[in-house]
Amino acid sequence: MKDQEITLSPTRVKRWVRCKKSYYWRYDQHLVRERKTVPMSLGLVVGEALAEYYRLPPEKRDSDVLTLTCLDRSLKLKSSEFLGEEPSKGLLGDWEKISSTALRLLSTYHDWAVEKDDFEVVEVETSRKIELVPGIYLLAIPDTVVNSNELNLILEHKVRHKYRSGDFGIDYQSVASCLVTESIGTLYNVCEYSKLKFHRDPIMRSEDELDFFRKLFIHVGRDILSSSPDQMYPMPFKRCACEYWELCNAEIGGLDLDDIINELYIKTAKPEKERESEGPGE
Repeated sequence: MKDQEITLSPTRVKRWVRCKKSYYWRYDQHLVRERKTVPMSLGLVVGEALAEYYRLPPEKRDSDVLTLTCLDRSLKLKSSEFLGEEPSKGLLGDWEKISSTALRLLSTYHDWAVEKDDFEVVEVETSRKIELVPGIYLLAIPDTVVNSNELNLILEHKVRHKYRSGDFGIDYQSVASCLVTESIGTLYNVCEYSKLKFHRDPIMRSEDELDFFRKLFIHVGRDILSSSPDQMYPMPFKRCACEYWELCNAEIGGLDLDDIINELYIKTAKPEKERESEGPGE
């Protein structure tokens, strides 16, 4: 019997909207790529370090603490996830690149941020879950919730090769975070690591916008609950940006999928943390 309730996350909603077959591989079959990409892993390392940094009281935040303590712990935590049990020489080289880039980036972060952090930190990476309608729930884990001028805002960390104005016009992660924490805007803490620049651009959310996304999440939840795997067709492209493109290509060609799954993917008992990014910018 098909489930009659569902807990949505920002990444889960985004995947359903982009491609239902990708959703099937990820959330029904629990397949994850055996190796994460370098940009994605860099974002996870930097995000973990900044989370610990903002858990500290303002008087204890300094550049050395960020790079020598917070970053070091983040690297130790994430290294096993990235490298696995028997890392190749190439994988070790990629990890060295991640480590050195994260260090260069965060070594200048404190001096830039100390003049801008005029807010009170309410909570850091706290899981929040709300009921949208009976049977449909929304789960989000905001990077940081801050209070500025008596308003709650989301401080969302992003690592980008290049930042462009308007990049975050539609961002399921930040909108969901606003809904579950009753915040009304997002401070995008953008680390543009290709140029070692930072941006802190606020986007305020109107009640109409939040209501629109609340209804969108409800619609997606009902759509998922009423759909079955045989309605989720592979995308007819030679190669798309999705990590499951080989599987879709093989399915279209009528090939056996088991060998591809065994070679490229790990089948997990449960999906990884729902907040985990789908790429360097999400």
